[in-house]
Amino acid sequence: MKKVVLSILVSAISVFAYENLTIDNFESKIKDKNVIVDFYATWCPPCKILANNLEDFDVIKPDNIEIYKVDIDEQLVLAKKYGVSKLPTLLYFKDGKAIKEYVGVLSKEELLQTTKEDFK
Repeated sequence: MKKVVLSILVSAISVFAYENLTIDNFESKIKDKNVIVDFYATWCPPCKILANNLEDFDVIKPDNIEIYKVDIDEQLVLAKKYGVSKLPTLLYFKDGKAIKEYVGVLSKEELLQTTKEDFK
């Protein structure tokens, strides 16, 4: 029983581990950086899996990459602006410009590989 409760807590915490962006701070946060933005919803099971994978990736990711999250239920304008229609969606930004989109769950290994390729 303790393991079940602990895994639920870890799962819930991981969804909120990264700063959530809003329409008001989005541009300033991604400006002049290499950024991964996770577009998710709290009700989306694959989004929770990806959130866990992002936590694992955070330990091994290059130092020049930052990770942020956007809750599409709260920031529908941002989701529409970037054409996010499926969840989970990761958008990679370089110097404030979207350079790549990944839809679905990526493992920490796939995240590492894609960042090496996309943020050269």
